[in-house]
Amino acid sequence: KRNSPSPMVVALVAITCAQNPSIVVSAFTSPVHTTNPLRTAKNADVWQSSKFIDYNSATTASTTRLNLSSSNIFRRMISNTVESSLANAQSLLFYGRLPGPLPSGMHSVPTQFIAALGDPNSSSANSGAEQWGIWRIDPGPRGVYVKDFQSNPSLGSDNARMKAGWRFDSSDFWIEEYGRVMEKPDFPLTPGRYLVTGGREAKTILTIDPPNGKGEQGWKFEDDGVSLYDVTHLPCRSARYNPKSGETRSPADSNWSDFPVTPGGEMPAVRGCDKQDYAVLFVLAVDD
Repeated sequence: KRNSPSPMVVALVAITCAQNPSIVVSAFTSPVHTTNPLRTAKNADVWQSSKFIDYNSATTASTTRLNLSSSNIFRRMISNTVESSLANAQSLLFYGRLPGPLPSGMHSVPTQFIAALGDPNSSSANSGAEQWGIWRIDPGPRGVYVKDFQSNPSLGSDNARMKAGWRFDSSDFWIEEYGRVMEKPDFPLTPGRYLVTGGREAKTILTIDPPNGKGEQGWKFEDDGVSLYDVTHLPCRSARYNPKSGETRSPADSNWSDFPVTPGGEMPAVRGCDKQDYAVLFVLAVDD
């Protein structure tokens, strides 16, 4: 994501670690650091840290030594890290960077994130945008891992306050591709124009219509040849979970081994919950 290290740097570090298993890695984080692959890769429990890394506090450094009791686990970690880095490399060319002038009447913003629903092959619809939301700041680094919900059940209490300041809603929660429970996006999406991209080739203006008499909001892309899929950022996965009637559930009912999710893949189920996958669009500029 925007403030992550260069994917190529991450890949080189991963390859270096693979070639030098005894290496000691200094991992640096900051309040806006999105993903530390040394922590979020599958089976990350093979890492042993001499100091707790707090992703929501001031910059810290931790000297982390590899425990290579399982070389297969380590190889899977490296594979996951390199795959994720390469998948994100293209997106960083677009992410927060606008070559050329902005469209008339628009100004750039720190990257925002739209959670969208709809036919991935469509470029417009007369309704549906009333179900779209937006994160105006990156929710990833403000999230809490599902494994932390599993080890600390009090986090799953309704209205529990997370370290970043947002509160957990046990009836309506969101999880992203690395297994972090996120704050909910803002609903509804404000009518107007948004310059959006999926971090690949397509970039276009999305127009959100005002609500009609039924509360429905239409949406359309300025370029007819661009579909919802074209401006979806595939590595970013997100889903909304609502416990079924009569069920009391939390992210602790998910399976930590299901994360991270493959770019473009479906988000995993959470036991006892209905799930709705959302596409994630990057917002680079909005109306003046």
